[in-house]
This record gives sequence, structure tokens and C-alpha cells, in this order.
Amino acid sequence: YVQSVCSPSRATFLTGRYPIHHTVNDWLVPGFATALPLNETLLPELLAEAGYSSHAVGKWHLGFHKWAHTPTFRGFQTFFGFYTGGEDYFQ
Repeated sequence: YVQSVCSPSRATFLTGRYPIHHTVNDWLVPGFATALPLNETLLPELLAEAGYSSHAVGKWHLGFHKWAHTPTFRGFQTFFGFYTGGEDYFQ
């Protein structure tokens, strides 16, 4: 089951919870202090507890207005990509 926009689907995949429970119900608009709540435990955090390492490549789009909301503070050891919902590679 996925949502029609990326942020709720991404948050659901990483938390294992429906959007009604993790509160990301629409895409996150850049420039606003919105993000996946820090009280949500993410899959890479659980994998780290089990001894695995996790690395993210690509689009984050789950909030970045504070460092605590970025991928390397949410369980990923490394991150290579962009924080927002889209990029223009040709300009």
C-alpha cells in the first residue's frame, strides 16, 4: 500500500507504520519546518542495533530543517543524494 506522493510512502517504508500514525500525510514543502517526527524509529536504526550498516543513496524528502532530521542522524551511516523532493540536473 502506497500513497500518491513520495514523502508518506517513504516514511511508511522506513517506519513500517501507516501515514495516519507517523503524521507524514503529504509531501513535505521545502522552506517549512516539517519532517518525519524524531520519535519514530526507522528501519536503519533497527538494523544498526542488529549489527548491520545502512547507507542511503538518492532522495531523502523526510525533512532537513535540523540536522537531527537528516539521514545520517536517523540511522544511516552515510548518505549521498539530496534532501528535497526533486532536482533539476540540467540547469
